[in-house]
Amino acid sequence: MPLYTRNMLILLTSICLFFSSFYLLLPTLPLYVQGMGGDQSHVGIIIGVFTLSSVLFRPIAGKFTDIYGRKIFLITGAVIFFVSPFFYYIASTVFTLFLVRIFHGLGIAAFTVSSVTLIADMSPLGRRGEAFGAFGLSAMIALSGSPAVGTWLLTHFSFTGVFAAEALLAGASVFLSVLVKENLHKSSIQKKGEMKETFLPSFTIFLCTITYGSIVAFLPFFAHDIQNFGLYYTAYALSSVVIRIPVGRISDRIKRQKIILPGLITLSAALILLSQSHSLMLLIISGALYGLGFSSVYPALTALLIDRIPDNARARGLSLFTASFDLGIAGGSFVFGFFPLLLIYPLGAVIALAGTLLFYSMERSNLSSSR
Repeated sequence: MPLYTRNMLILLTSICLFFSSFYLLLPTLPLYVQGMGGDQSHVGIIIGVFTLSSVLFRPIAGKFTDIYGRKIFLITGAVIFFVSPFFYYIASTVFTLFLVRIFHGLGIAAFTVSSVTLIADMSPLGRRGEAFGAFGLSAMIALSGSPAVGTWLLTHFSFTGVFAAEALLAGASVFLSVLVKENLHKSSIQKKGEMKETFLPSFTIFLCTITYGSIVAFLPFFAHDIQNFGLYYTAYALSSVVIRIPVGRISDRIKRQKIILPGLITLSAALILLSQSHSLMLLIISGALYGLGFSSVYPALTALLIDRIPDNARARGLSLFTASFDLGIAGGSFVFGFFPLLLIYPLGAVIALAGTLLFYSMERSNLSSSR
């Protein structure tokens, strides 16, 4: 059974357009909040409530996606992203923007859970790792271009241009979402499924994204003395794009644990190197290593989760997994703020190493058995 069917390519394109709409706001939303009279704390609240809304709604979205089907929630999430820019545009106070962000967060929860579950439904048994690598690549392509486009639109067309482009991209995602065909009949996804196999992959990705949250929040402060430190993100993105699909393919051919464990070790090494990076070259190498490690762990962990949970529990399992992903980022951004800058990345390395040891201890018997 082929992986890159017309249906899969439509879905991957819809995912890329959806996240392109999302990432347009990454560099522009803080400025929009400030323009309303908000201060730095308001910016943090406005950004954080989106994640909170998304995380709280994901288990609900997962449950109903398993019961009523994937496509309806895929379309719903894209439609919410299509109409949200209008509400951003008419918001006149920080409080109304707060309410818009809650609504917007529901959209990413519904779309993410349903799209990841559809990827699992469409993937042949022996190509799941590659499929989730392609999913991650779609989102990474969006991340690599949209923030710069958002900044350009703001400079030349003000926030009106940003919101119009956001709606246009989301509208295209809605159109493609309507064309997606479900492979799973509703009657086969209404039974109760077993969820216990969800927790190890979810906790492992939570530990990984805690370290990612520390990079997102504090790298500009840690590396402010290094000229062009933004090349760290470029190195991370490039290594992620190059490695995601090949590593996914390898995880389909050997034990997924044999991809996950080296990936976790690579994350630890990248964070140790980052903590000692006092030159641009070391910073770039640590970014490339981090991208290599993270892009090895994520598709293999997702595929491992899908391997182990019943088809009728996929959306619920993936809702916990993706919620853990977001919680880790938010938690890392918050918790590491209480530590001195020089301790943040060594502590991140310890957390990644703890994840390695936990995963190895729980999976040791599976590593020693035949595939």
